[in-house]
Amino acid sequence: MDALVGRKLVKAERLGWCLAGKPDDLSAGPVHLVFEGGQGILLDGQSDWSLKLMETYPEDRTWLDAYDYDWEGARWLLRDASSEPPFAAVMARHLVALEPTYNEVNEMTGLSLNFDGHPLTLKTREGEVVT
Repeated sequence: MDALVGRKLVKAERLGWCLAGKPDDLSAGPVHLVFEGGQGILLDGQSDWSLKLMETYPEDRTWLDAYDYDWEGARWLLRDASSEPPFAAVMARHLVALEPTYNEVNEMTGLSLNFDGHPLTLKTREGEVVT
């Protein structure tokens, strides 16, 4: 993920659990950050309340496969969150640094990103990535 340092953030996507076609909570759910050149990072909360990071690559959307299912009429819905807080404040800014945060048993539970002096902190709460 160090390869993303110095690159400009070009898009923020968010997955939201949707009941009847409407996201349940816009401030919770997996986050996909896309940088210039198309490389990205997916942040997803785990059942043990830790944070999973996965690198993504241009033109490869296979990371979405894990979210492509229906459960009693509810499903994950991907949306462009670039204009939503807190992402809007860091769009088109360069990533200067990223620093994981860990809990008392050394599991990653958050990621602090610095975009040209503007912080963005993503962390897990009850197994979900929250902002």
